[in-house]
Amino acid sequence: MKKLSMTAAGVACISVGGMCANVPPLKAAILAVDNSGSWATGSDTLSRMGFKMVQVANSAEPEFSILSTLSSPLGNLTFSPQVQKMNINSGWTTWSHGYTGEVYFSGWNVLTTTITLPASITAFDLYVEPNLFGIFDIAVTGIDGTSTTLLQKVSGLSGAKYFGFYATEGDLLSTIKITDRSNGAAHGFGMAEFRLASRTVAAVPESSFGLGILVFGALGTTSWLLRKRQHKV
Repeated sequence: MKKLSMTAAGVACISVGGMCANVPPLKAAILAVDNSGSWATGSDTLSRMGFKMVQVANSAEPEFSILSTLSSPLGNLTFSPQVQKMNINSGWTTWSHGYTGEVYFSGWNVLTTTITLPASITAFDLYVEPNLFGIFDIAVTGIDGTSTTLLQKVSGLSGAKYFGFYATEGDLLSTIKITDRSNGAAHGFGMAEFRLASRTVAAVPESSFGLGILVFGALGTTSWLLRKRQHKV
């Protein structure tokens, strides 16, 4: 059992097996949606809430390029530190839900990757998968005036999971942080399938119920000593 809290909003819920109980309507907050609310599961929680999610297109650079920026119709996404572009079934070997596109690798020894979003973003989602073929704690945080962290156990063997975030009542998303909570045991992670919505093209829900809010769990998951990534940065 994991104990959940959202200090800024002053609410709490209990998560069992990754599911989070509903919380009272919140205002001026950032909330999270876990893997059960992914578009790939058929739920597509963010779109159903009224956010007009825009897909970030694949980059034009060749595989294994080192990148700091991705372009989207709503503006640029900036990565710090830089990431390496890889393709499924080439530089990166597994993912989930049939996705065979490109992946952006954090780097072998990177614990946290920060994505700076364009202005006026109200919702954002992505998939993340650890580098090694084990199960690891991956935390993703949505940040602006407030912040929310969603922690999920993610398998590096065809187990990429969805992380989604949305803002309510005038709040925005300015930064996303992806962190390996296994103290580096995952040896980095891949990120892909970025989508985002802007305040200028979607109505922000005035009040919403929490879905998979701020999760904290035990660290130190056990990894299998198998390497997924075929090329180092």
